[in-house]
Amino acid sequence: MRILTTLAFVAILLCTSAPLAAANPSVLQNYSTKLRHEGHEIWYVTTRHLPQYEDLEQSIDKIAYYKMEGQAWNKKQASEFHSAENLDTMIVVHGSPATVALVSEVCIDVYQHMQIIIPESKKRMRYVIWSWPADRQVTGIVKEFRDQARRSQPQGYYLGHVIDRCRENNNTVVVGYSMGARVASCALHLLAGGKSEFAPEIKPISDNKVSFLIVAGAINRDWLQPGQHFGKALSETNRFLNIYNSTDPLLKRYPKLYPKEKSRPEATGYKGLFSHDKLTSFGIPIEEINVTAAAGKSHDIRYITRDTETLKKIWARLLRPAFEGN
Repeated sequence: MRILTTLAFVAILLCTSAPLAAANPSVLQNYSTKLRHEGHEIWYVTTRHLPQYEDLEQSIDKIAYYKMEGQAWNKKQASEFHSAENLDTMIVVHGSPATVALVSEVCIDVYQHMQIIIPESKKRMRYVIWSWPADRQVTGIVKEFRDQARRSQPQGYYLGHVIDRCRENNNTVVVGYSMGARVASCALHLLAGGKSEFAPEIKPISDNKVSFLIVAGAINRDWLQPGQHFGKALSETNRFLNIYNSTDPLLKRYPKLYPKEKSRPEATGYKGLFSHDKLTSFGIPIEEINVTAAAGKSHDIRYITRDTETLKKIWARLLRPAFEGN
C-alpha cells in the first residue's frame, strides 16, 4: 500500500499592509502553537525569494524550508523535508495579497481549528505553510487582483515540483484556497502535461494521483473542465471537493477581473462548479459544499475552519479517505 501523505495547499485572499522580507525567521518566531500530538510537525516552505517569471527551472533547488521545533523556526535542508515517509502532511498555501506575518498567523490558526476533527489515532502528521510572493506590488484593487492572477501560475510550477516529489511515495491531498486555487490547479495541470503561458512544462517523476480540495476558489467556474484553462488538472486526482460561499464579498467582485466588453465569468468559490456532467470523464468522485451559513459575508478562511460541522464534512468527504490506513 502506498504511504500516505496529505499536502493541503490552502491559499488565503486577505487584505494586507506593506510586504515583509521573504522567509524572515524573526517574523516566523512570533507565531507558533502547541501540537496535537508529539508526532505532528509544522513546516514553513517559501518561494518568496525566488524569481517570479524567469529562471524558474534553475530555482527549484532554492526553495527554502523551515521547521517549527518547540517555539522556534529552524531552517532545514530540502532533503530532510523530502525524505519523510509514512507521514501525513497538510500544506497551507496562502492567496493574495498576503505578507509573511499574515500567512503565519492565519495558517497557525487554521491548524489549531483543525485539531478538533483530527482523530486521536492520527498521531503522525505534517502541516506545512506554503508561502509565495503574494505581497501587493501594484496599486489599485483590480490591478492587484489581475497581477496576482498572472503571478500565481509560475508559482504553480514551483508547487508542482514539490507535489511530484512528495507523491512519489505518498498519497497527496492538494487544497487551494482563493487565489491558491490557481496555484494548485496550475500545478496539477502542469503535472498532467498541460501548458501555461507563464510557466515551463514539468516532466513528472511520479504518476500517483492526488486528492484535491478547493475552498473559495478564485478561478473561473469552468476552468477544470476538459479543454479549459486548467483542463488537465483533475486527471491527476482521485477525488475532488469544492467549497463555495454564495455571499463571499470579495469573490462577488471576481467578474471585474475581466474587461466589460468581454464575457465576465464568476468564480468557482462564489457560485460553485459550472457543470458536474462535464467533469464525469475524469471518473472520480466530485462533490461540493455550500458554506454560506457558516462563513457568511466573509472571505477569511478562519470563518470556515472555526465551524466544526463544516470541518467534519470536509474530513468525511475528502480527508478521511486520504488518511485511512495511517
